[in-house]
Amino acid sequence: MGIFSINLAGDIACADGLEPADALIVKQLMSVWQNCKERNILREKYYLGHVQVKDLGIAMPSSLAKKIDPRIDWPKKAVHALADRSVLNGFTTDDDETTELLRHIYIANGLDSLYRKNLICELKHCCGFWTVSYGAAGEPVISAYPATAAAALWDDAQKCIAAGLVVAESKFSPIQRTHTPSVVNIFTQDAVIVLRRCENTWVAEYRYHSMGRPLIEPMAYSATLERPFGMSRITRSVMSITDDAIRQRARMEVAAESSALPQMWLLGTYKRVINDNNRYDASMGAINEITKDIDGDSPTIWQGAQLQMTPLNEYFRSLASQMSSVTNVPVSFFGVSSDNPSSADAIAASLEPLVIEAKNLNRDNGRALRNVAYMALAVARGTNFALERDRGANINPRFMSPAYPSTVSQSDAVLKQIQAIPKLADSDVMLELLDYTDEQMQRINSDAKKAQARKTFMSLLSEKDEPHGNLA
Repeated sequence: MGIFSINLAGDIACADGLEPADALIVKQLMSVWQNCKERNILREKYYLGHVQVKDLGIAMPSSLAKKIDPRIDWPKKAVHALADRSVLNGFTTDDDETTELLRHIYIANGLDSLYRKNLICELKHCCGFWTVSYGAAGEPVISAYPATAAAALWDDAQKCIAAGLVVAESKFSPIQRTHTPSVVNIFTQDAVIVLRRCENTWVAEYRYHSMGRPLIEPMAYSATLERPFGMSRITRSVMSITDDAIRQRARMEVAAESSALPQMWLLGTYKRVINDNNRYDASMGAINEITKDIDGDSPTIWQGAQLQMTPLNEYFRSLASQMSSVTNVPVSFFGVSSDNPSSADAIAASLEPLVIEAKNLNRDNGRALRNVAYMALAVARGTNFALERDRGANINPRFMSPAYPSTVSQSDAVLKQIQAIPKLADSDVMLELLDYTDEQMQRINSDAKKAQARKTFMSLLSEKDEPHGNLA
């Protein structure tokens, strides 16, 4: 695979029509994508539960472990527990025209569901990628790609990406027995370079734009200065604990099968006692008879103690606690419950680390979504990224509360704030705090305007019908 990867990067970099200055960028991007692909595929297997037991060859035969084939979905639970607390609910701006245009773009591209899909890919691999393209009628088209199909180069000086890559199409290669790219899009500051494979050669097509930046934006989870593209929720610790849990599941299954039948041994028999080669007949039969041997001695029967599942369950519970500590997900999410039901305060306390992490996630993803909104507006208005960014519309993504507070507690908090600051009653911020969706807020504001118009009309009508009195 290594030789093939180098040849693939070199072949694409030598595409017909590709400018020499861009050939180096293409080669670097392909190298980044290929170097990260193997680890990304491995994490995908852990997420899907396709990892088999890694038997140590101590507790059970390897053939038996393969027959049992237990699976654990804890990595998927670690991803979804955080993803479920990051729900995008449109954009807010200070300009009515921009708000309506963004609302149209949001609905047309289905960003509510597309964000969740990209978010899951971000948490699985370390980052997800957004791209903005020009539609047939000039409207913005927003797409999302996982790290298994995209890569980027980081510009440390500008603190943004210098170029990006997306594998738009792949075809199965019978020689390599794997899917190989057939269409690759390269995103640079002033163009989108479409590289297509035509038989044994690659051909480059340039599609220039005036955005002033690459039409691609990364959405990284837990990014740092050393790792600008973030890190995966399925860390090495998560994978290691998952391997231990899968192995423990196999042990528990073997133990459960063994404890179903008593371990009985016959000592002092004349010859081996087997009923029609069925070793379970003696334990399952209603009446059993053992005759004396040639010396007239009767065999003795020894029964071993039944295997206890408690130590195995305790170790499995310990692994779930370790997974909870690593992922900030409550241990009950991993199928381990307490004998005593938790109180509401205890549940809230156990969720606090996950809620804090979700708030940080929303803040970081909000910056990426803001840049995507600027690019989408630039495409719709025929401008560029810098102009939309400096327009002053104060664009911000809006997320639902990750804490999922109760309606009663939210309402009480909002009421106290309005009593302390009366002008908040006329602001949509209060509706946002109550977690109304964008569609519900539109209906509330529309109904309020209708009610105000009706009230004004009735007031004018009553003034018209009032008698003017007698003239002197």
